[in-house]
Amino acid sequence: MEKTLFLHGRVITMDAGRESAEAVYVENGRIVDVGTSEDLLLHWGRADVRRVDWQGATVYPGWVDSHVHLAAYGMLRHQLDLSGTTSKREMLCLLREIASRTPVGKWIVGVNWDENRWEEKEVPHREELDAVSLRHPIFLTRICHHAHVSNTIAFQVAGVGLEPDDPKEGKYGRYPDGKVNGMIYENASRPFFAAIPEPTVEQKRSYIREAVKEALALGLTAAHTEDLRVMGSVCELLREYRGLVEAGVWFRTHHLLYHPHLDEAVELRFRAGTGDEWTDVGAVKIFADGAIGARTAWLSEPYADAPETAGAPVHSEDELAEWVSRARKAGFPVAVHAIGDRAVEQVINTWERHPSPKETRYRDRLIHAQVLRPDLLSRMRGLPIVADIQPRFVASDFPWVQERLGTARLSYAYAWKSLLDAGVVCAGGSDAPIEPLNPLLGIHAAVTRRHPEGFPHPGYEPEQRLSVKDALRLWTEGSAFAEGKEMERGSIRPGKWADFTVLDRALSDTEPDEILKARVVMTVVNGKVAYLAE
Repeated sequence: MEKTLFLHGRVITMDAGRESAEAVYVENGRIVDVGTSEDLLLHWGRADVRRVDWQGATVYPGWVDSHVHLAAYGMLRHQLDLSGTTSKREMLCLLREIASRTPVGKWIVGVNWDENRWEEKEVPHREELDAVSLRHPIFLTRICHHAHVSNTIAFQVAGVGLEPDDPKEGKYGRYPDGKVNGMIYENASRPFFAAIPEPTVEQKRSYIREAVKEALALGLTAAHTEDLRVMGSVCELLREYRGLVEAGVWFRTHHLLYHPHLDEAVELRFRAGTGDEWTDVGAVKIFADGAIGARTAWLSEPYADAPETAGAPVHSEDELAEWVSRARKAGFPVAVHAIGDRAVEQVINTWERHPSPKETRYRDRLIHAQVLRPDLLSRMRGLPIVADIQPRFVASDFPWVQERLGTARLSYAYAWKSLLDAGVVCAGGSDAPIEPLNPLLGIHAAVTRRHPEGFPHPGYEPEQRLSVKDALRLWTEGSAFAEGKEMERGSIRPGKWADFTVLDRALSDTEPDEILKARVVMTVVNGKVAYLAE
């Protein structure tokens, strides 16, 4: 039996029964006792009990990212990252340099370009990429991962050609003559991903290992991750994450299953909760719309800066209902990506038509919920759901999102406090690699409503700012509730898993602009020190 006594900390329990303590006693990965260092030393300080001195550090329940793509985050380290480019010209120059030293015929794959950060604020087009190279297929993914751009040879290698019909769940940008202009939206990207060589098993293994080790260093003890678009199969996914734990990398993962893999999960006789305390499966992930940046998020009114479009749904009402019904019959909740208010409305309509079983502890999720309306908040209040939100989006999307949405919609955009005030349980995630993995960045954005470099800006829609305590709840209680594990984690109390995030300071005593100066000094998972700062 493993016995550990953690002492001399400032323990923020997030437990209403005892909000603070100094020490925690753990046996076999479970919390047995919480109290003062003096009392716990008296009761549990035997010779066979290992002691860990927190030396006055602040201890929180283990932070859990409720929405991340760990495999894609790890893969990003091995791709061409375009997020640092400040103009389209700079990006094209960089691509020419890359092409000059890349073997002919090999794909050039780049990620995270964002025209909103460029001087020109213009998206690149096919002919501009043709000028970079006609000897390499080029495929560049926008920061939102809902839009891409390619050159002519990429369209040819992918078997799409220059005058394709738009697929059902996506579209191609076009020149006035009807030929593709290089822009690729939503699932129109599938032929390109199919044509790009798949990473090897060893590469995928390294992606998740690198991502998990960084997560631990950032204070995360677990993550709800959706990785099937990288890992390829449910079996491979679970095998690789279990292999990490067997290799002594202590980190818990809860896996959302991308909906095209539902049949595979059913064949394996999986259902929500299949797995163990380290790695298990959860909701079926479905897309209802795209992203605001790509103007594919589905709004009830047209975009303010592009009145010819209001975005579009990924599925019809009947198609979405069919996916939800299939997931229900297979024993899974659903986690639906919905950013625009019309997409949120479609999802709520579907949930009301196909309610989740009353006896289940596995909840449906509304992922992102960036644009809402008062009537939608009222309907959400009556549903047994979780809003899976990403506060860091505020820091990244403002001010340009004001141009997309217009003034009238802003009071219910990124409305995290309105969700909490309506009684909707919220969980906090990063959506890495769309945003940085660091939870402190998300907490800072929730509290300040602005970019760290925006001081002394009062924050965008400042009435939606959260308290530090409510922001912390997103990554603790909220994430636990989202996966049906509120009896296992989310607070520090006897019986729960011994997962702790240890900082060099208490965030509640820290000025909002100082939050990002906090340092993770230790991450504890299952009573084991999984990360220790040097």
